[in-house]
Amino acid sequence: MTRTKLTDKQKKKIIADYMENGNYRETARINSVAVDTVRRIILKSKDNKDFVKKSTEKKEENTKDILEYMDNIAEKQKKIIDLSLEVLEQKLSNPDLFTNIRDVAIVYGTIFDKSLKYKEMKLREEELKYKNTTTQETLDKLDDLLEAQKNAYMD
Repeated sequence: MTRTKLTDKQKKKIIADYMENGNYRETARINSVAVDTVRRIILKSKDNKDFVKKSTEKKEENTKDILEYMDNIAEKQKKIIDLSLEVLEQKLSNPDLFTNIRDVAIVYGTIFDKSLKYKEMKLREEELKYKNTTTQETLDKLDDLLEAQKNAYMD
């Protein structure tokens, strides 16, 4: 088996793909390389602080995009959920030969699971806002301290 050395361009693509999907196997499949190759490249780049920063920013951006999309279709989702719950209630009230209780339970479980996931993402969004606010407040305080020290030094 011959090993070919990856170019910098290929390595950057592997890193970008990993940052997009966060999965070693998926990244390896996309780039036709071994999972260990992806893992090695990612671990080496994690030593680079820019990678960690960009990765975190990308995850925050993806979370924000998903939440924004979910907010845009919230009314549609509510209607679908309401209709689904009405149908479930009717099916449970009047079971017939075509009513499979397992299917009803799966639909209800899926609706419940997705609503919890949505709430979890909303909490994550609030956490990120708080984290960013706290970071900005800390930077503002540091600026004030530096300004005070500068003024004290000048006097």
